[in-house]
Amino acid sequence: MAALCGCAPALSSFQPAHVAPKHHVQVELGMDVSIPTGTIADTIDAAITLVDVAKTQELTEEQRKMLFDAGAGLALNPPSATPHIGIGVSIIDNLELNLRYTGSAIRLGGRYQILSKEKQGVDLTAGFAVGRYVLEFPVSSILDIVTLDDFTRWQFEIPLTIGTHGTWYRVWGGPRIVLTKFGTALTAKLPIPGVSDATETEVASFSGTGAYYGGQIGGALGYKYVFFGFELTMAELLSGGQLDAFGKKALDVNLNSFIVYPAFALMGEF
Repeated sequence: MAALCGCAPALSSFQPAHVAPKHHVQVELGMDVSIPTGTIADTIDAAITLVDVAKTQELTEEQRKMLFDAGAGLALNPPSATPHIGIGVSIIDNLELNLRYTGSAIRLGGRYQILSKEKQGVDLTAGFAVGRYVLEFPVSSILDIVTLDDFTRWQFEIPLTIGTHGTWYRVWGGPRIVLTKFGTALTAKLPIPGVSDATETEVASFSGTGAYYGGQIGGALGYKYVFFGFELTMAELLSGGQLDAFGKKALDVNLNSFIVYPAFALMGEF
C-alpha cells in the first residue's frame, strides 16, 4: 500500500496544555503519518488488484462497488505523510488565536486557558477550530484508472487539552474530536469494459460527513524556547455518505476505520 503526501487530515495538534503569555507566540513545524486500518485499508489493498483487471475485462457489480469504496476511502483518510506549520499568538492573557497550514488545508482556531500550573497545579485549555482544504486531491498514484475531482472538505475541531510544562519539558493529552464534511467526484481515466468506451468518464460522485473520535497524548523536551515533540493520536473514524455510481441510483456508504496517527515536530515559544 503506497503513501500519499499531504492528503489525510492533520489530526495532530502540537499545542501544549498552556497558552503563551500575552503578546508571545507558540510555533511548530513538523510531520504527521496517517496509518488507516480496518475497512479503508482492506478496500484499498483489494482495489489495487482490480486496476489491471479493469483494463482487460468487465468488472462485476461487486468489483465496481469495491473500486468506488477504495476511492472514497482514499478521499476520507489515505495512508500519507502530512507536513504542517503553525503559529499561535496570545492577544491577551489566557487567550490564543492560531493559524495552521498542512500542505492541503488551512486551519484557523482559538484556545482559552481555563486552568494554569501556577495557580491550580495543572494546565487546561479548550478551544474551537475550522479547517478548509485548498489543494487538489492526488489519488491517481495509487489507483491508476481512478482520480478524484472537484474535492471539497471542511473540518471542525474541538480541542481540549490537559497537561503540565516547565523550562525543559511539555506534557499534554486529551480527547480528539474532529468533524468533517466532504464532497468529490470519481473519474475513470481509461475505458472500463462493460461500463464506458470513453477515455474519461465520471464513475461516481460522493458526498457525506465523518467524525474522528479518540484520544491524543504528546510530550516535548528542550530548554526555554525550543523543544522537540512527539505526539500519538488514535481515533475511530465513523463516516457515512451518499453516492451515484455508474449512472445508477444513489447508494448509502459507510466507511469506518481505526486511525493510528504518530507525529513529530519542532516547537518554539517566544
